[in-house]
Amino acid sequence: MNVENHPLLRANPELAGKMLTKAMADGIFAQRAQRYAALDAGVQASTASADEQAEHAALATALLDELQKPVATGCCGGCGGGGH
Repeated sequence: MNVENHPLLRANPELAGKMLTKAMADGIFAQRAQRYAALDAGVQASTASADEQAEHAALATALLDELQKPVATGCCGGCGGGGH
């Protein structure tokens, strides 16, 4: 997936690296990002229906939320860090 010109990154260019990593590791995320890009073309051209505009907005929120989550370390925290 090419994220260089992804429409979600217009306002969030700092997330490009995270987006590429996430898209490569998570096929569902990549499909949702591609769907967002397809919807964005219609929104920008003012040809998107109200449902498509709503889906576009919801996907933007969901994708950005996923990209802004802290990276999971796999540590449960149960040992207090002493077991590492």
